[in-house]
Amino acid sequence: MKKFLQQTFASFIGSLAGLFFFFALSAGGLFFFFMALLMSSNTPQVENQSVLVFNLNSQITDSTGDRPLATVLSEESPSVLTLRQITTAINRAAEDERITALFLDGSRGNINTGYGSLSEIKTALENFKNSGKKIISYNVSAGEKDYFLTSIADEVYLNPLGSLEMNGLSSSQLFFADALDRYGIGVQIIRVGQYKSAVEPFTRNDFSPESRLQTEELLTNLWDIYTDEISNPRSLTPSNINNIADNIGFLKAEEAEELALIDGLSYLDEVNDNLKVISNNENSESLPTIDIRKYVTITNNTNNQNVKDTIAILHIDGNIVDGMGRVGEVGGDRMAQEIEKIRDDDNIKGVIVRINSPGGSAIASERITRELELTAQEKPIVISMGDVAASGGYWIATAGEKIFANESTITGSIGVFGLLFNLEDIADSVGVNADVIKTNELADINNTFQAKTDQEIEIYQSNVDQIYNLFLEKVAQSRNLSIPEVDEIAQGRVWLGNIAQEIGLVDEIGGLDSAIEYLNTVLELNEQYKIQEFPQRRNWENELLTALENSQLNTNKINKAALANTIWNLNSELELIDIIEKPNRIYSILPFKMNIK
Repeated sequence: MKKFLQQTFASFIGSLAGLFFFFALSAGGLFFFFMALLMSSNTPQVENQSVLVFNLNSQITDSTGDRPLATVLSEESPSVLTLRQITTAINRAAEDERITALFLDGSRGNINTGYGSLSEIKTALENFKNSGKKIISYNVSAGEKDYFLTSIADEVYLNPLGSLEMNGLSSSQLFFADALDRYGIGVQIIRVGQYKSAVEPFTRNDFSPESRLQTEELLTNLWDIYTDEISNPRSLTPSNINNIADNIGFLKAEEAEELALIDGLSYLDEVNDNLKVISNNENSESLPTIDIRKYVTITNNTNNQNVKDTIAILHIDGNIVDGMGRVGEVGGDRMAQEIEKIRDDDNIKGVIVRINSPGGSAIASERITRELELTAQEKPIVISMGDVAASGGYWIATAGEKIFANESTITGSIGVFGLLFNLEDIADSVGVNADVIKTNELADINNTFQAKTDQEIEIYQSNVDQIYNLFLEKVAQSRNLSIPEVDEIAQGRVWLGNIAQEIGLVDEIGGLDSAIEYLNTVLELNEQYKIQEFPQRRNWENELLTALENSQLNTNKINKAALANTIWNLNSELELIDIIEKPNRIYSILPFKMNIK
């Protein structure tokens, strides 16, 4: 019996060991199989006679930084590409013998980015076209931004059932003065600059004459750039385009072809057949293609890997706020830490500050500027403006030795403001009374349940005046202008990049690539350098946990915050709730959220 038990036990252990060994081998085999699969899928090759594909529906960002959680989780989110990935891929493909053509693919949706970014992509497309290679574009239905970019193509196609929007530019604004008055919410403003109209949605029911004037001039200037850009490659005139915008607006595909805005009507499979011919693949079963993201990854593997000299690109991308900032914001403290890293890195020889921001907190803007000024004592700093670099964004730009902007960059808006809300009337209407006990006359200056006295308004105004005068001094010193000269072009007024160059706020018209080439020349790097981008992307999982940890589950508070945020988000790049909670802060931001359509 004992022997039987021993044999049974030994058999059990052997079987168990065998099963364990089998599963180990199976798991290991599966592991190596999947690793091999992943490695093979992550190392695509560029075939000869390939077509580089740029999906116009891609989400185009300025940096590789923070990505909202929603875009990570959504299955329908478009691929995310940085502007530099796009321009780098197109410029490299122009010299790559394996790439025979470029396809601007609008079959999955429309392009959605600013005209400044579109101008930089278009410059790269011009370089590709000048190399002798063809560009083909296709859209199901094209908007004006799609056409601004794709008009440069050698052949422009539209789906037979598609349409083309060509109806001019507009910018609309909501105003809440009557609504706030109806609900008993009082508003007092402090500002410097007759064009600093960020406060007007809360104090008026329409555009002020100054705001209307600057917006009309900006839109007219941008539309002139637009009509010139799309007319040249299509043998049209601005007069032709304006006639279409005034009388048709939305063209059916046949109309667009008749008016020579496009070359033909085609379905996607027909365009692919045409690409086969253009790329000398007409006898192949399939068309060899490679998208921009994969192409950049492949070509990066062989470029300057052993080079130490580095050019840093610091992205100021988003609203400028105090502290570390949330995902999608430019926190003054966080940026200061990033700049210190750049300053301490001996391998970094020069810095490009890429600004794509409407501004925000004056204190945070100055915090960033100060760190850049310290860095400029050791390394050259160049400014590259994206779609918008205004107010606090321009404040930061004063730290650079040279400023590059695109023709259609929105910049300037040199002015500051404060916005003070009081809830006295709305509190009275619901039977809420706010009583105060204080030791000194001004101890309750931040009380939001009473209107500010003349003395309190004077205190706030003196602070705003001080910030504005400092702003003027910084611009005057940076741009080699007198303070009266700066004051004349300041006043909170916005300008497009081409006009900003004429009045001395910008040095050269050019994009990020122009800024990089400038530093390459100044530093005598002879193209032997690496690019390192700052800040690094933040982990959204940590951001989510932090948000949950700090969240308040009081329903009333959530509803009030939601109401405030809804009103403000419709009208500005800042959150109204931030200003309500920090009424003593001074802001330098664009006149309003300039949604140009």
